[in-house]
Amino acid sequence: MDKRLLEKLSKVYYGHELWLDTSSNRGINISCHLRYGHNMSVDGIAPKDYVNPFVYTPNKSLREMAIGVEEKNGWKISCPRTVDGDYTFYTDSSSVWCRDSKGDWKMGAKAKVGDVAYSGAYKLVAKRIISVKADGRFAPKAHTTLDILPPAREVKLGDTALFTVKYEKKNLLAGQMKAYCKDSGKESMVDVMKGKAAVTIDSKGTWMFLVRHRDETKKVSDEFDETVYVTTLTMEIR
Repeated sequence: MDKRLLEKLSKVYYGHELWLDTSSNRGINISCHLRYGHNMSVDGIAPKDYVNPFVYTPNKSLREMAIGVEEKNGWKISCPRTVDGDYTFYTDSSSVWCRDSKGDWKMGAKAKVGDVAYSGAYKLVAKRIISVKADGRFAPKAHTTLDILPPAREVKLGDTALFTVKYEKKNLLAGQMKAYCKDSGKESMVDVMKGKAAVTIDSKGTWMFLVRHRDETKKVSDEFDETVYVTTLTMEIR
């Protein structure tokens, strides 16, 4: 991996994330684009071997997806449209980062890096639900360690949307959710209490809801000292 790309990927520590946007449900495939950066501003394209896309289809089956073509400053991810309903797209990424005593970041386990002042495993997840003629009961489920469940298929301008945040299938006891609207540039932080986060929707456009959770109990001797989970959910507000 070249030095410039490695430098961009190391920004997961400073707040870079993955997200899924520009969804489409027309034709025989359902698709969206995976992007990497901060506050929905693209900062390079994640390498293919760095990300893992998968989809839960309306019949609750899991489909591992291959990365598609590179376009629109991201990777296109597609799933065959087989039945009507809710298709839940995910892409995850795992990497271990170490900071040495000089403040430089290096990818890899601390036993291999040496001179480590900090080490952490970073688990990034991007999520988007794409609905195709879905009019039945909406009952989203958590499929990743840290997951964000929207209150409905559609959230509208003026709503106070009550999101559910799950950690290891249970309500996250406490934390914060960042809500960011790409079109207006507005950002807000709301508390997560007993798995619930209420966000006032005051702008139309593409929104990203992000939760970061640090677990110091998840560590591996000689590899990393904690695990940091960063999950985003994107939705269109009309």
